[in-house]
Amino acid sequence: MKARSLGYSVYMVLSIMLSLTIAAIPAILFFGFFLLHFTNFMNSLGFPFYTLYEAALPLLQGTFDPLVIQYFWVFVLFVPVGLTCYAVFLGFLLGMLKLSRRGIPFLEDGYYEAQSEAWLLYEYYEVYYVLFPYFAGFFSVFLDTKPRHQAFGTKIGKNTVVGNGRLFNPERTIIGDNCFFGYDAILSGHVYEGRRLYLKTVRLGNNVTVGANAVILPGADIGDNVIVGANTVVPKDTIIPPNTIWVHGKAIPRKSRAEAEIIHQPIGGPTQLTAEDEADMPGNGERL
Repeated sequence: MKARSLGYSVYMVLSIMLSLTIAAIPAILFFGFFLLHFTNFMNSLGFPFYTLYEAALPLLQGTFDPLVIQYFWVFVLFVPVGLTCYAVFLGFLLGMLKLSRRGIPFLEDGYYEAQSEAWLLYEYYEVYYVLFPYFAGFFSVFLDTKPRHQAFGTKIGKNTVVGNGRLFNPERTIIGDNCFFGYDAILSGHVYEGRRLYLKTVRLGNNVTVGANAVILPGADIGDNVIVGANTVVPKDTIIPPNTIWVHGKAIPRKSRAEAEIIHQPIGGPTQLTAEDEADMPGNGERL
């Protein structure tokens, strides 16, 4: 390994360790503050907290260590107190990881050879984004979503739901408004091709639905009002025109309104068919 690559390897390891250490300090101080003042604060609120504390004293005295009495409310509310402190840790950790990632060079779109320094730098650059959820624990349900992706560079429009979708390269991802990702749908700004790595930004327009287990590869440019079918693959650099459905490697034009959309109106939608709806349906407006 070249000296420069070795230097970046050392930097990555040390920066992660330093990030964890620095992020833990405010969380520990916050917990210490809770430990010293929380019981007195809760009792100062009066009813019902002080009443419960007074009722518990006879049961605790002589049975438990005085420490339990001194920090009564800390023990009773240990779970929410602990989660609050851990949330402080995660907030600082996110900031530290984002800051640390700036020390790794960002690669421009294009091809890079295997086992090259550029390939290694790409992997190091993504480590911070991939690593963060492993420290989230309980909060991973909330953090493996839109806010985490945006924190690491993804541009996501209004009302877009990433949900259980997977964004592999947040810094190479642009998503429009009102998009939806099905379970385990993958949007990747990179692909390995033999001994080469290809990097390119992926773009999704507005009102795009990506079906479950679909895979969108780098350079894909998907227009507005597109449905990417479940279990389908959008190859690299593919351009999908607006108002189409992508299935079996083809973009099929969408009708103005599907029959199912007309009959099965959403809650709060119109209860009667319009003249335009009647014309769109088969059989001159007669329901099947």
